[in-house]
Amino acid sequence: MKNKNLTKKQRLHRQAWLIVLVLGGVLMLYGGLQDMLLFFAPGHTFVPSWHTASPIVGLVCGLIVMLSAGLNIVLGWQLRQTTGKEELVLAHRVVFVSAIGTVADWISGYYGFGSMVALIIGLWLIQNIEKK
Repeated sequence: MKNKNLTKKQRLHRQAWLIVLVLGGVLMLYGGLQDMLLFFAPGHTFVPSWHTASPIVGLVCGLIVMLSAGLNIVLGWQLRQTTGKEELVLAHRVVFVSAIGTVADWISGYYGFGSMVALIIGLWLIQNIEKK
């Protein structure tokens, strides 16, 4: 059994695509919806924001977060089957997209947890790929 001989870091590296896809993608679709509710139904959000943002800011940031989440879903799926130089390029894209999603979520008054985790995983991937 090959998988039993893998270290924790190697197992995380093999599952990084899933973290990006689920947390940076699917979870942040919910985050984008939450941001857009500031515009469509102010006062009826599922989770209150940590600072007040105008409804138009919530709409714009929500659209940015939704776009970033969609891109993270695509990038996470692509990371699943790549190695080497292609994986490094995709990891850089994950970092860029997740950073934008995180900042947009912060502006609208939410934490952007999924995007932050995808950003950290992307940075970790870049570091590990460059070590090889």
